[in-house]
Amino acid sequence: MSKNKKDPLLEALKEGRSYTWTVPDGGNRASMRKAIQHGQTLTMSPITDPAEIQVGDKVLVRWHQSYIFHLVGEIKDGRYLIVNSLGGENGWVGAEDIVGRITQVVEPEPRPEVDAMLELLETSYKNLISLDKPGEYEAGRLYSIVKDLRWYAGRIRAERLDEMPRSNKWSFTPNLWHITKQAREAVAPVPERILYFIDQGKQVVGLAAEIFDLFEYDKPE
Repeated sequence: MSKNKKDPLLEALKEGRSYTWTVPDGGNRASMRKAIQHGQTLTMSPITDPAEIQVGDKVLVRWHQSYIFHLVGEIKDGRYLIVNSLGGENGWVGAEDIVGRITQVVEPEPRPEVDAMLELLETSYKNLISLDKPGEYEAGRLYSIVKDLRWYAGRIRAERLDEMPRSNKWSFTPNLWHITKQAREAVAPVPERILYFIDQGKQVVGLAAEIFDLFEYDKPE
């Protein structure tokens, strides 16, 4: 979190207000990826009493003139050990350095199985085509996304669809769920909407190809 750029979360906490946001599907959770999930809606509130802070809390910490979103791993003698979700330790801070903590987590809509998602994506594309009435070529490009994703889902195999091919790469399923939700919820007409969904879908197809490549061909030496 940049110390020079105004951040709405920091601004809210400084003013004594809570701040709510949703973890984006494609967001980089980095070292907190075992503690927060895509689609969760989080509310962070300012600290009014250090006694509120408990081990396991997800907190925003002032750290080396910046801020990090981490966990409280231990409390001892009024000091707080700050850790990440992967087991890494940052160090000890005082209560004055903890500026906010997560006070509410709303879980996202349950994610369907991949086959059901692909059916939902195809239905959503059909609805978009009926609304926007693109040319035959553009409609075909949109439908080809579902065909390509079905093909890659079979090649990647069911047991690996939720598996990250590398620690810094997304798995197949969250990428598919991201575009499926967007297509399903796109009801208001937007200029060149079909082209947007073609571009977005082809990007996810490319990511699926990369995932398959990493599983099958990029073998560690």
